[in-house]
Amino acid sequence: MSKQTNHITRLAFLLPFAATLALSATAQDFRYQPKGQQIPPPACLTVDDPLEDTPCTPDTHEEWLKAVTNWRTERRIRVGYNGDRYAMPALQWTQSSFIQPQMMVHDRYFYDPVAGKYTVDRYLDDLEKRYGGIDAVLIWATYPNMGIDNRNQQDMVRSMPGGVEGVKQMVADFHRRGVRVLFPIMMWDQGTRDPGTDWPNATAQLMKEIGADGVNFECLYPTGSSVYSRP
Repeated sequence: MSKQTNHITRLAFLLPFAATLALSATAQDFRYQPKGQQIPPPACLTVDDPLEDTPCTPDTHEEWLKAVTNWRTERRIRVGYNGDRYAMPALQWTQSSFIQPQMMVHDRYFYDPVAGKYTVDRYLDDLEKRYGGIDAVLIWATYPNMGIDNRNQQDMVRSMPGGVEGVKQMVADFHRRGVRVLFPIMMWDQGTRDPGTDWPNATAQLMKEIGADGVNFECLYPTGSSVYSRP
């Protein structure tokens, strides 16, 4: 192999690596540094003392938006992001699901204790009247009851009126109105009845059983902490 060919081969090998380093360096070198899990807004929007007020300039928003975009690009590189799952047909509904309230199971519009039945239509009719309706609902079955005994987060859902069959029908009632249904998953639920498996699998099994559409992660941060596994 000639010297020239050898140099070209090395250059071809190093260019993608150098481009990645340059992109990372650019992403890290910006004015708005992340604080925890968020990138704060420009200082001109957060000044508490009017005497120290610094007005925003026409470039302020563009600089901040560029910082957020660079940060996102860097994070995708670091985690080896692949968006194929977002393209799955079964998950396309998430792309147009914009309004999703967190609803407590003791909401008076959600269940009629006298008739002993869920009143999904009444609940949705009220929301449509007040602000145009919802795309999905996060049903909170744990607070404020979890902790008064050894029932875990799964037991709280199973002990809702009508049991699993009643909950399954309630989910179907939401689906009939075009509303998706989610329940929370709480990885910190460590002191209650052992489900016999890890929480992700236990939750997935229950969601499939009742026909729910997804879960909401409660108070999680991907640190690799032991909170992810039950002792």
